[in-house]
Amino acid sequence: MKQFMLMKKIMYGTVAVLLMLLVSCDKYLDILPDDKPVLEDAFKDRYNAEKYLFTCYASLPNFANPDNTLGLTGGGDVVYDEKNMPGGNTAHMPNTILMLFNGNNAVSPYMNFWDGNKGASENIWQGIRHCNVFLEHINLEDGGPRDMDEMERAKWIAEVKTIKAYLNFYLFQLYGPIPIVDKAFPISSKGEELALYREPVDKVADYIVGLLDEAMESLPTPSEQDPSTEFGRFTKTIARSIKAKTLVLLASPLFNNNNYYAGFKDNRGVELFPIGDSRQRWERALQATDEAVRSAEDDGNIILVTTDAGAGAIPDVNSNNISSQTKAMLSLRQAVTLPWNAEIIWGTNENTRLLQKFASMLSNSEWENIAGSGAPDIGQRHAPTLNMVEQFYSSHGVPIEEDEEWDTKGWYQNRYVTQVPDATHTKYFIKSGQETAILHFNRSLRFYASVGFDGGIWEGRGKSLADPSFPNFMRHMGSGFKYAETYGFYSYTGYLAKKLTHLKTTYRDTRVELVYEPYSFPIIRLADMYLLLAECLNEVNGPSKTDSKGNNAYYYLDVIRARSGMEGVVESWAKYASAMYKSKPNDQIGLRKIIQQERVNELAFEGQYYYDVRRWMTAEEIYNRPILGWTKEGEKKKDFYTVKVLLQPRFSMKDYLMPIATNTLLQNRNLIQNPGW
Repeated sequence: MKQFMLMKKIMYGTVAVLLMLLVSCDKYLDILPDDKPVLEDAFKDRYNAEKYLFTCYASLPNFANPDNTLGLTGGGDVVYDEKNMPGGNTAHMPNTILMLFNGNNAVSPYMNFWDGNKGASENIWQGIRHCNVFLEHINLEDGGPRDMDEMERAKWIAEVKTIKAYLNFYLFQLYGPIPIVDKAFPISSKGEELALYREPVDKVADYIVGLLDEAMESLPTPSEQDPSTEFGRFTKTIARSIKAKTLVLLASPLFNNNNYYAGFKDNRGVELFPIGDSRQRWERALQATDEAVRSAEDDGNIILVTTDAGAGAIPDVNSNNISSQTKAMLSLRQAVTLPWNAEIIWGTNENTRLLQKFASMLSNSEWENIAGSGAPDIGQRHAPTLNMVEQFYSSHGVPIEEDEEWDTKGWYQNRYVTQVPDATHTKYFIKSGQETAILHFNRSLRFYASVGFDGGIWEGRGKSLADPSFPNFMRHMGSGFKYAETYGFYSYTGYLAKKLTHLKTTYRDTRVELVYEPYSFPIIRLADMYLLLAECLNEVNGPSKTDSKGNNAYYYLDVIRARSGMEGVVESWAKYASAMYKSKPNDQIGLRKIIQQERVNELAFEGQYYYDVRRWMTAEEIYNRPILGWTKEGEKKKDFYTVKVLLQPRFSMKDYLMPIATNTLLQNRNLIQNPGW
């Protein structure tokens, strides 16, 4: 079954690409019908109704575009130079980055998904209206198409309810209490008709869950989908996963016992945030997450371990001779970049060319091929921060600051000092002769799979493991600050998010032209859901709590860790941690911190960090520290390997939720601004 699912997903990936291209390109469909004849045309037959269905799909926000995806570039785990554009023109900087540098505001908010401007890829409310129009006109008694069977009609209704639920969830993540809009208001509506109130957090979550529960009745499983026309559309498991994420958010500290929001009421006197701590919220989240994971496993989803060694991406490595180290690193990268692999629960076929261009490297020789061409494919700037790099585990699978060997050998204290790699590291991790920071030695295979660092081996790109590509980030070297004054693209921190580039993505030998391999960017993969299940188990009753299959939190952590060559959580801390940390996994508080860092490590750069640190309410601590990187202007190792403060962000309680634009509040006096804005 698992092999069948994997083959099926790969086989029909092309079909899904065509489907989603139809969704994203038919922008002429993305209209608000303004009179009865138009609506009658939209639903007069199956063909036109399906076009409107794709309009609803097109209302989903972007997931893989670094220019307008909060999760990719708004979380501070990745940062661009504010002047990192040709000619230093900040007008072309992503609003996600500008928000990080400048902070948000209520007059003209960055990434305003409420109104669909200042960097937001969609007006989410407009997307919800599309869904309401569809639901109000697709049924036969409402004038819907007669040339379709009722099972198909029910499936389409379920898909649109899932889209609508996700759009509400998206707003819920960003704004907290939101209005519940369950009908399509006529274009002519104004005044009191549109003067809606924001609804309490619990009511919003219940509404989203209710839509998803209704949708699950008629959504298909992957095996029930027609691969020639339906692959890539919503399934029962996707709906269950969105439900689980909604209830985990509701149970998390942001909305569970957050005293900052206590007493926040609208002009009706309605309390918009829950009061007190509720164990029941975590129990409800646990049940939903357990059900989502069981559903995914029934569909054939697995924690991916590579069997093809990148299908020729590394010429001298194949399934017969691949080492355990290379297999572990390639498996994590392929869990993200292998199209429609068996770990993906929900993916998107958005074009990843821009993301890969920004995250990929140019070698020294490739930089020399610019030759005054304008080099439109220079893009290296998707740069993980030094802060984020330090979050990755040691080679023992524990935090570097908790590792006994890192302490006793002075590696942690001297982590910014440089050295030349020994034979242990040159075989898989660091190019022979390349002096680099001690911070880059003796790290987990997840680190080496995820981060491109100065002198570090960059697997794939058609290069053999015996003579691999590697980035050189110093000034006047490849992938670094070379030509920055002219072309404006470079890594601000001295790192690149290697994990987000396909193993085959490279540059032509003769000119700076990206040769990229497309992939289905994962919105939800099984490792994400396993980590959420571990979190729920621990929050309900600590390490001893088990799920419907008798598994505890350790089980799910250990399954994921095994892919990257790490021992189990309890064993790793007992064997390798300093004395004061050895018992960390044994209680709820310690295990909570481990689960959070596991999510940071496993899901790095995939768009989860921005939302996780907010729902955990750890963002104040994280974002009030300086954001660090290496000195990109350094021409010698000693100059480059000088830690530099790149940015000092400011974050306070109000920043956990987005502001609603002042003008929007003036248009609807029943809306109330989020606390602190």
